[in-house]
Amino acid sequence: MFFNWIYKRSNIQILIILVMFFVVLLDVMPRILQSIPFFAPTEDSTRLGLSLFGSIITLSGLLIGFLLNQAQTNFREVQSLVSREAGQINNLDRLLVRYGDPSIAIMRKELFDYMNSIVNDEWDLLKEGQGSPKTHMLWRGISRKLLSLEPQTNRQTAMYTDILKKAEEVAESRESRIERSSARLPNLFWVVIIICMVALLGINTLFLPSDSFFMGFKILPVTLGALISLLVITDQPFKGQSSVKAEPFIKIIESIKTRTE
Repeated sequence: MFFNWIYKRSNIQILIILVMFFVVLLDVMPRILQSIPFFAPTEDSTRLGLSLFGSIITLSGLLIGFLLNQAQTNFREVQSLVSREAGQINNLDRLLVRYGDPSIAIMRKELFDYMNSIVNDEWDLLKEGQGSPKTHMLWRGISRKLLSLEPQTNRQTAMYTDILKKAEEVAESRESRIERSSARLPNLFWVVIIICMVALLGINTLFLPSDSFFMGFKILPVTLGALISLLVITDQPFKGQSSVKAEPFIKIIESIKTRTE
């Protein structure tokens, strides 16, 4: 529910929301807790906080860094997959043009419709990790027509093998794209991040107020909020302002429109 809501915001809004959240959690909340006699800080609690703070913040930084690297890797892999699929469809259309059979024109029209269906029908569904039934049926029809081709010349026979191979690659790429559309960090990692942040909240409550801690309590939540916002923005490839776009397919659609050879 939270992620569906947050991804409707722009990147700047996500950054501001998470920075404000961590300022409240790690700066305001410790002050409120310190006003309760049971949580009132002492010199002993400050020494304890100093001994714990370095370890917790180091572990939190390493965890966030690892997750950022994982999220960025997933994002780049999905981008590469989309570009590769568009290129495979482009190569398939090029092979059909060179096949030299009048019946190919109908298949090329259906392939053109298939690419438009990816952009217009299927792309929004990828946010939910789903494919479009309409897009699936369009490809199913294309596959049947490709299998029914009957090469008449040696040249067509040689190209027919390449066409079937390329069609298989296109089908596999679509399946991979749909499968990877639901790629995201496991919920367990987010639970661990929350535990680390709650631990920092508790540690910050141990410190006696001072000018140096005052500045630290401002810098720490802003930094953590910025890092977590970057993690959220890149976590789910097909959601948010920085999501993977359908530009590679749109460019190929324009190429197919004008291709005659």
